[in-house]
Amino acid sequence: MATESVNQAIDRSGDVFDPGLYFDQWWDEVQVGLAERVEETEGDDSSRMSIESLPGSNCEVTFEGVLHFDGHSMGNIRSSGGALIVTKRGRVDADIDVGVAVISGAVIGNITASERVLLDSDALVRGQILTRRLSVKPGAIFEGDCVLINGEDLSSQDESLEEQDELAYLVAGV
Repeated sequence: MATESVNQAIDRSGDVFDPGLYFDQWWDEVQVGLAERVEETEGDDSSRMSIESLPGSNCEVTFEGVLHFDGHSMGNIRSSGGALIVTKRGRVDADIDVGVAVISGAVIGNITASERVLLDSDALVRGQILTRRLSVKPGAIFEGDCVLINGEDLSSQDESLEEQDELAYLVAGV
C-alpha cells in the first residue's frame, strides 16, 4: 500500500515530491487507530484510571485512588494518599508526590511517597527518593539518594499481609 502511494505521487506530479499524500495516508491511519482504541475502552468499566500522553506533555496531574501512567509527562504528579503506577512505557520528567509509587518505567525527578516505593526490574530512576519503605527488584536502575522518613520505626514494624497483598495487586497491573 505504501509503495502504491509512492508510485501515485511520482506518476501524478512527475518528478516533484508531494509530502501531502504521505501526510494524508498517515493521518487516516492515526484516526482509524484512535477509533479502534475508543471502541476497546467503551465497554471497560474498571475503576482504574489510565493516562496516556504525547511526548513533551507538560501539565500537572493531581488524582485520587490508583493512576496507571503510560506516556511521557514533564509535569509534576501529586496525590495525597493515592497509588501511582508508572508502566514500562511510562516516563515522567518531573517530581512525584504520592502515597505509593510503583515504577516500571523511567522517572527523572524526585519521588516522595508517604507509604512506600517499589522499583520494578525495568525501572530507571534518577533523583531523590523520600519514603518510609523502599523495595528494589533486581535489574532496576536507581541513580540518586534515598532518605527513609520515620526510619526509626521501620526496624520494629513488619509489613502486614494486607499491605503485601495490596502491593502485589498494584504490581500485577503493570
